[in-house]
Amino acid sequence: MNIKSEILRLIASKRESDYWDFKQEPHDNKASLLHDILCLSNSIHRGKRYLIYGVADPKDDTKIIGLTKNQNNRKSQVEFIDFLRSKPFAGDCRPEVELHTIQIKGKEIDVLVIFDNPYKPYYLTKDYREKDKNVKANYIYTRTNDTNTPIDKSADIGVIEKMWRQRFGLDLSPLERMKLLLLQPQDWFKDIGNKSYAYHIDFPEFRIEFSEVHEFWEVFSFFFTNEKSFLGIATFKYHSTTLFELEYMYCDEMRIELAVPKTAIVRLKEYENWFYYYNLEELDGIFLQFITNKLTHLHSRGSAFPFVIFNNKIEIEEFIDYVVKNENQFHKIKPDFWAEHAKDNMNKQDKGSVIDPIFIDRITQMYQKWQGITKNIVHTAISCKHES
Repeated sequence: MNIKSEILRLIASKRESDYWDFKQEPHDNKASLLHDILCLSNSIHRGKRYLIYGVADPKDDTKIIGLTKNQNNRKSQVEFIDFLRSKPFAGDCRPEVELHTIQIKGKEIDVLVIFDNPYKPYYLTKDYREKDKNVKANYIYTRTNDTNTPIDKSADIGVIEKMWRQRFGLDLSPLERMKLLLLQPQDWFKDIGNKSYAYHIDFPEFRIEFSEVHEFWEVFSFFFTNEKSFLGIATFKYHSTTLFELEYMYCDEMRIELAVPKTAIVRLKEYENWFYYYNLEELDGIFLQFITNKLTHLHSRGSAFPFVIFNNKIEIEEFIDYVVKNENQFHKIKPDFWAEHAKDNMNKQDKGSVIDPIFIDRITQMYQKWQGITKNIVHTAISCKHES
């Protein structure tokens, strides 16, 4: 579900809840703004939270009021981020936010999205006061149903305990906790290629066992300087219980380690073909981040990276739709050196495949252009330091 569909659904509910709050106008008091952000950030709700500007309260039937271009106190995404960055959050751990401006019934509304990162509880180490409002140091605020914790009180101890359990993944099943721990590759003992195992340093009951590898090939193999690739199985365990298994691979004659990608099809008017991708919300993408230390090692000897990385399923759908709608532009893309290199070497070695390396390259180039377009709209976020 995209952001507009989600907000329309929330407006139609004609109520507020623990993860969304309507504001008819932007905050005219920054302490009140900070208090609202803290309450939503510390909600026990699993998922994104929304501070929605330009919509009346439920008592006024959630009427869409809209915002004007130069309305007083209206903030840009950068201003929201700078506002939070300047505040003394405990552990330098701040809520991650993203601003969307959407049109509904010809009116603009702003939606401040607050991401559900495992860093609750968020709280200040110094008071922040403006006029008669004071966000207190070391007070933990939250939102229960449609009600914020009063600004002069702290949340109940039982709710605060739940926040800490969420922060450390203690409320999760072993499978969900494994996913969370994999997103902290710096906290694992791992020496992939030299050791046949890895384990989390603080929670060694979570382990990965790597099988021996065997040679294989895929079309993407030929995008690297050396097309030799090797495939293995990674078994993810909690104590002696196998949680799941994933394939991993070495490319460029064992110079780079990667998770094995998935394939998606694009159906154009003239023909259809496949490309390789990772979804960072799914196991393949989580494993990729683990192997590459949060996507810091994605290339080998200057070769191409013939894969597309998406943040979620919605991005995949939106990107494919973009390619289909811009088919003429797609066919005009000139393949780069590595695509020609892959095609030539496959022909020389008589390696046939239904997946076309030229198609893959055009997809990756198209993705870079699409990503540039989407970044101009939104996609700036606050980084949050992880506390061990």
